[in-house]
Amino acid sequence: MSKNRIPQWLLGSTLFFFFLGCQPGKESPKVIQGILDLRQWNFQTDGNISLEGEWEFYWNRLLPDTNPKEQSSSISYTKVPAKWDKGRNVTHKYPSYGFASYRAKVLLPESNTQLSLKISSISSSYTLFINGKEISKGGNVGKEESEYSPGYKPGVFSFISDKPELEILIHVSNYKYSNGSGIWNPIQLGSTSDIQQLSLRATMLDSITFGTLFVMSLYHFTFYLMRRRDPSALFFAVLCLCIALRVSFYGERIFYNVFPIFKNYEFSVRGEILFLFLLLPGTILYVQSIFKEQFRKDKVFNIIFYLSLLLVFSAAFFPTKLFTMSFFINSLETMMLGILTYLFFRLAFMSFKKVEGARICFFSLVVNLITVANDVLYLNKFIDSFYMVPYGVLALVLSQCVLLASRFSKGFVLAEDLGEELKKLNVNLEQIVIERTENLNESLKLLKGDLSLAKKLQQKTLPTLNLNGKNVSIHPYYLPMSEIGGDYYDIFELEPGYFRLFLVDATGHGVQAALLTMTIKAEFESIKFIKDQPSRILELLNAACCQKYKSINIIFSAVLADIDLNNNVLYYSSAGHPPQVLKQKQEGADYLYSRGPIIGLKKEATYKNVTVPLLPGNRIFFFSDGIFEEFDQEKKEFGENRVLSILSRNTGIQEVAEDLISELQIFVGPRGFQDDVTLLAVEVH
Repeated sequence: MSKNRIPQWLLGSTLFFFFLGCQPGKESPKVIQGILDLRQWNFQTDGNISLEGEWEFYWNRLLPDTNPKEQSSSISYTKVPAKWDKGRNVTHKYPSYGFASYRAKVLLPESNTQLSLKISSISSSYTLFINGKEISKGGNVGKEESEYSPGYKPGVFSFISDKPELEILIHVSNYKYSNGSGIWNPIQLGSTSDIQQLSLRATMLDSITFGTLFVMSLYHFTFYLMRRRDPSALFFAVLCLCIALRVSFYGERIFYNVFPIFKNYEFSVRGEILFLFLLLPGTILYVQSIFKEQFRKDKVFNIIFYLSLLLVFSAAFFPTKLFTMSFFINSLETMMLGILTYLFFRLAFMSFKKVEGARICFFSLVVNLITVANDVLYLNKFIDSFYMVPYGVLALVLSQCVLLASRFSKGFVLAEDLGEELKKLNVNLEQIVIERTENLNESLKLLKGDLSLAKKLQQKTLPTLNLNGKNVSIHPYYLPMSEIGGDYYDIFELEPGYFRLFLVDATGHGVQAALLTMTIKAEFESIKFIKDQPSRILELLNAACCQKYKSINIIFSAVLADIDLNNNVLYYSSAGHPPQVLKQKQEGADYLYSRGPIIGLKKEATYKNVTVPLLPGNRIFFFSDGIFEEFDQEKKEFGENRVLSILSRNTGIQEVAEDLISELQIFVGPRGFQDDVTLLAVEVH
């Protein structure tokens, strides 16, 4: 689209609606002090006429009165169409609730003329008399609220005037509708054929508008059901449906003679106001779905959205007298004009920045600003015009359909392009798969080689002891979950008859955990030969890890034990490690507890030292938590009790250790270990 297209559309649309409001033909006479002189008016050539002007008005009186003198002495005049409590240029305002009579005399060019009146709606009950004869009735007009019932009865009413003077008398009462009483809309007078054609054209326009909007609503709702990732189609469908239903409840009330429920006043008023109030939140949701980045977190939009929900709630649940109050209607008009003005400047800026879809929305917004402003002014009787919103709605629907269609078409084009690329890929897919498979196999061979080397290196770091002639036997078992693991142990003789045992369980598994164990081993090597209590060694190791490796957050549990065979004593300390097992008695074993924080959590951690006397035949089992935290196929844990039961057996220590490993492998089944398993079985001779 060229840069000049939008200004041209805007100018053309403005001129269209301007000229649409211009009424061709000669100047129409008005009702002056209750009299409309049509003696020089030809209904065949000059067309219909609107009965606008100064009607006789009788407050709290229903003509004819029994006292003619009182009738003539109390004549006042009021503007028609206008609200008797809020009308423009009305010299005297009356209460919203009450009853009155409107009367006008029409001087006709000839008698015995067949004419028709077109009435839209009168708030909120009326009775129409022509030359003293009742022609139409909407609801029940009453002097008291108990005698009154509201009702709409729009339509065309035909009659024959048997004399050249026509008296039109309308009784009106209102005790329900709070936003104005009386004759709001112009009453059209003309030949029966012309008035019927006028009514038919208006009805057709409303029907076309309703049908177009309803079909668009169904179409976009169906589109949303097939593609729910984009909510713009859903919100546009809801917006179209609200506008369509609003059209059906207002104007020509196209369903009044089709569905009996539309003749119910409460239903009609609630539907008319409810769908009017729903337009504001519907518009906000739709704009936010179209321009997510620009309006999703917009404070103005969000505030007005929640305020509009209060209006919707009032129309849905409040009594008629409350939700038809001017406060609610004026609040909607203020917020609607405010949000449209705000959108005008935002979309103008976005159009300048060439945001996708902004120009189309800006165009439809300008058209709707014109029509909404016209209808608000016309509804409050500040201007003499007609309802333009149906035209603006059609422009809105068409422009937004163009916008959504352009977005959807881009998605289809992208899908087609991707489809073409997929076809090209499929042509060479077999060759690509072969090449990729070969590359993956090469990478897998390299990875397996690296892991095999890492496994050998890790096994080389594990100690080997010659305990011949010593009064202790140690049987280590190391089963990593994968090729390499995160468990590490060290066993060495600190001095003759004094052995130190160190067991670590690093967080994680595989290569990452194995690298951590190498770091832990390097730090332990610098302090392992210090002759001090195990708790002090753990404190030194914790301080070094917290200071050097704070940025990478090294955390691990560990147990450190010194076996002094010279004095037959076990010194033991734990850093977040599970309790180990000590078997001193023939009949059973017990857990060996020493509590302390995991290494790497806090720099100033302290650990406790446990001293246990040793006798020949005592057994100590050191292990990682993978021993009892393995699960079977049904997610049941191997458990501490099962471990303690197996380690309490009185068979040889190596046999006991192998029984534990074997039963653990059977328990987990073919799925294998879920954690690294390390077991150090120690027996004092």
